[in-house]
Amino acid sequence: MLQPARRTVAGPAGDLVVWDYPGGEPATLFLHGIGNYGRVWDFVADAMAGRLRLIAPDARGHGDSTKPAAGYDATDFVADAVAILDALGLDRVVLVGHSMGGGHGLALALAHPERIRAFVLIDIGPELEAAGRERSTRLTRERPPAFPDDRAAEAYLRETSPGYTDAVYAHRVRWLFDRGPDRALRWRADAGALRQIFGATGWGDAWARLRTLRCPVLVVRGTRSIYLGAATARRMVETLADGRLLELDAGHNVQLDQPAALADAIVSFAREHAA
Repeated sequence: MLQPARRTVAGPAGDLVVWDYPGGEPATLFLHGIGNYGRVWDFVADAMAGRLRLIAPDARGHGDSTKPAAGYDATDFVADAVAILDALGLDRVVLVGHSMGGGHGLALALAHPERIRAFVLIDIGPELEAAGRERSTRLTRERPPAFPDDRAAEAYLRETSPGYTDAVYAHRVRWLFDRGPDRALRWRADAGALRQIFGATGWGDAWARLRTLRCPVLVVRGTRSIYLGAATARRMVETLADGRLLELDAGHNVQLDQPAALADAIVSFAREHAA
């Protein structure tokens, strides 16, 4: 698997860990979903095989990045993204955002349109399906605080998120948890941060905001997802000034279900808008 360089960027609220996968131009900035981590893009990066440079931060409150007591509005995540782009000397990027990262990516593209060449928006929209919203809230509130060992953690992931390959489960055990001195596994995403993110109003009047977005947008939907419905995805493309839709046989985590197809689509879209 392609191994990224681990970089540390000074963000507005503290240090941000950024995973930098080598590759060609244009550079891409990948923003992960709530509860996830920058290395969730490993499988996509591996499928890209160096065709594009991939920058994937651990969002604040997640992974190895800073976990402040407060500061989880969309504007805070936008400030972090700008700090990362500036620190790495990236004037313009192709933006890829999944779920929470898609909402924050929209805020970034609207606040700093000069920094965004094109935007890949993965399985998130102004209107979430009720089942998806309920699932995310329930899993965040009811997750056990720790697991005694890898086997117990993996069993929980298999029960609550079935259908992935063995390699994906092993990867998620590696990156979702920290191992404490007692050898127990504890979540790397901060529970307080997750609660605040759920309470933030990052999308605002989302349909109106989509109409003002001028960069090309590729909306990606997993056809088995319970988060972004087919009708909402079609309406998004119709609302956008320059939008198109790609549907893949996947659940919500398209990057884990269909990494190769997603990588090919991103590379093609990025190269189309490289100028």
